[in-house]
Amino acid sequence: MEKRGTQIDLVKLSLFILKRIWLVILLAAIGFGGMYYRTVKNQRDTYTASGTMYVYNGNPNVVNYQYTSISDISSAVRLIDTYMVVVKSNKVLDAVVERLTPEYPNITPGFIAGSISMGSVSETGVVRVSCVTGDPQMSADICNAVMDVAPAEIIRVVSAGSIEIVDYATAPTHPDARSPWRRAMTGAMAGAVAAAGVLVLLFLLNSKVTDSKELEENYTPPVLATIRRNKEESVDPGKFLLDDKSPMDMVESYAKLRMNLQYTLVGKNNNVVAVTSAISGEGKSTITANLAISYAMSGRKVLLVDGDMRRCSQREIFKYGRKLPGLSTVLVGECGWKDALLETNRETLFIMPAGHTPPNPAELLSSANMDQLLKELSEEFDLVLLDMPPINIVSDPLVVSAHVAGCLFVSRQNFSDHREIRKALKAAELTDMSVLGFVFYGEKIHHGSYYYSRKYYRDYYHHYDTRGRSEGSTRDKKQAQRRR
Repeated sequence: MEKRGTQIDLVKLSLFILKRIWLVILLAAIGFGGMYYRTVKNQRDTYTASGTMYVYNGNPNVVNYQYTSISDISSAVRLIDTYMVVVKSNKVLDAVVERLTPEYPNITPGFIAGSISMGSVSETGVVRVSCVTGDPQMSADICNAVMDVAPAEIIRVVSAGSIEIVDYATAPTHPDARSPWRRAMTGAMAGAVAAAGVLVLLFLLNSKVTDSKELEENYTPPVLATIRRNKEESVDPGKFLLDDKSPMDMVESYAKLRMNLQYTLVGKNNNVVAVTSAISGEGKSTITANLAISYAMSGRKVLLVDGDMRRCSQREIFKYGRKLPGLSTVLVGECGWKDALLETNRETLFIMPAGHTPPNPAELLSSANMDQLLKELSEEFDLVLLDMPPINIVSDPLVVSAHVAGCLFVSRQNFSDHREIRKALKAAELTDMSVLGFVFYGEKIHHGSYYYSRKYYRDYYHHYDTRGRSEGSTRDKKQAQRRR
């Protein structure tokens, strides 16, 4: 009964993230603000001092004729990387430290190596030596000391070139410009990426059923209908029973379920259908009640049996007494099934309550009396609906598998869990219970890329809803005039 699917629906993933985009924005804002505050609060002012030197490549033309060729400049530029390695050598750094120690006793070679840099000025033979520290005078002193000490060592190591100092460094008067915005934007990007990563992980770990398409793709039984659920239903399920004033879309949804169920029952041994789910709270009792009403509205004689002798859900929906005789009473032989029926405001709809709570519901449901009862009820009614407990909670639905034509499996949007559904279907398969199909139940019913809601289809259903209209009514005349 189960299909295997491993593809990730990118459209669903995108919608999942878009619905929670506030989390991405929130974490991006936190990352931006946190990084900006940290940068502004903790970053110290720095001062950069720079001096320049001119690099000669040893060509006699430069000395004798004051002529510098393009090849001379290229050679000088290529030597800069070599010069930087020489400048940061231990011999040069030790000499610079020795020179600066009287004024800066705690200075070290590592500090100097980390603060100085060299680079070509616009790809010319001019080299800029820079030093960045937290003290403007120290930056200038280190830069000048390096420029005094390094040329001799460079000339010794790199015999093909020579250096002449152009400008010594001076102490800067203003600190370097800070760039907290760049770091803040980096923090914002990190926050947004982290939020998106968390949402993707939650999407991949989510095992809830979000739409009917998931049921079609993952399981063999078909989806017989999608039913729109009212959010207030959990407060008073009886308030949303079908009647002549129910929304047209809801009436048609149950009519579709009714018709599809009739087709699935063709060729079955009887007309007894159990309605169940994987776990409690998925709406099976409401679905069962309204399906029975829909059958009665079509003129069929239908019996709704409250087969949940442990919780008696139909009692809360149809508002009848607690101590009435019912299914358990009939099965133990205390009364006949006709004495346990309740009439409703629908002439062809009857209800059999659950009766008193027995100590052994599963044993009663699997008894010969249950088999005989369902045979008699099947002959008397056009349809018998059993409102059964969830499969994964108790074994009651499974023990009646031999007595029914099959079961309807209710799955609630964003509530039913695929793991529980697979477990329930496996149990049904082991007991040879025929799963006739799924009923998908949710607040936001959609198919493909279109969402079907009462608001969206209000105008469309209105044209087909003839309930309460009379020929030549005022409303019809006004609509006809508007169309003209």
